[in-house]
Amino acid sequence: MNINAKQIEDLSTSRFDITTVLGFFGQMKDKIAADATLTAAMGPVWTAFTAARQAYDDAYAQTRKWAQTADLETLDKQRDDALSAFQQTLKAMTQSPNAAKQTAAKLLAFIRSKYSLNSSDEYMKETTAISQMIQEIESSAEAQAALQTTGLDDWLTDLKTKNDAFLAKMNERTEAQAGLQKGILREKRLQCEAAYRNVVKLINAMAICEVPAGYSFGTIIDLLNAEIEHYRQILARKGVSSGSNNNNGGGSDDNGGSGSTEQGGSSSEQGSGSSEQGSGSTEQGGSSSEQGSGSSEQGSGSTEQGGSTEQGGGSGDNGSGSGDNGGGSDNNGGGGGPNGGGNDVN
Repeated sequence: MNINAKQIEDLSTSRFDITTVLGFFGQMKDKIAADATLTAAMGPVWTAFTAARQAYDDAYAQTRKWAQTADLETLDKQRDDALSAFQQTLKAMTQSPNAAKQTAAKLLAFIRSKYSLNSSDEYMKETTAISQMIQEIESSAEAQAALQTTGLDDWLTDLKTKNDAFLAKMNERTEAQAGLQKGILREKRLQCEAAYRNVVKLINAMAICEVPAGYSFGTIIDLLNAEIEHYRQILARKGVSSGSNNNNGGGSDDNGGSGSTEQGGSSSEQGSGSSEQGSGSTEQGGSSSEQGSGSSEQGSGSTEQGGSTEQGGGSGDNGSGSGDNGGGSDNNGGGGGPNGGGNDVN
């Protein structure tokens, strides 16, 4: 027995936002997995951790796809067809042999040119651009007169109706999934954190007991502690205390809260094996954050405390979102309405 054996250091994973914690667990998993002797000796504890990590990753990926359902795709197609019809008719009217209609159409074409209207754009980028163009036309008496002159008022009304229908359905679907998303992600995260703590406790105990015989724990523990220090620095840059791994208070969770969170458009920590989709996905998280309850678990030579509860407050998935190893994931809620953001659910 070696009571002075090196130990894996504590790190409060509850203080990480979702992409960062997925990255951390992925990095730790990969480093341990490279040591076949150690993983074989850990047996079911190792198997449980890898399964929990994959389940958490899969749950995160699934919640990002929920809003992209068949009914949304149908409404998007209807909206795209209306946009195409409006733009083609407007273009034709700018070549009208009727001078008054041609002049009126060119005014509308000028307004349209201010906005990026492309049916292949991300959901919310297209929705917002259409809404803003329509708002500008409706707020201008001159543009309204031009609509009447060209006869494009019916085309624009159709486009507005279908754009609004798409936005309403997307908001409805996102809100309906918010509570379920929050619960599933929280459950999978807690399971993954618990499994990770079990891995740490087991390795530390094995190092003290020198089991398996002849195995040198120094190298793998140094490697894991270096990764832990790297993630401590990430927390420090975000202004969050790394603390010990007691999962107490202040930590951000999968749905936003105090501490470090995520924001669309900024880079986020991405570990190996984490499943993330970037470029403008929208998630509206529930109003919750995760705060540890402080239940304690103490292993040989190290103290690790786990457990966490969920507490309301904070906006969902739209915090600071910066981190290392940028994955480009956007988890920025909202974006609805004429002046909403430019992201979609991807």
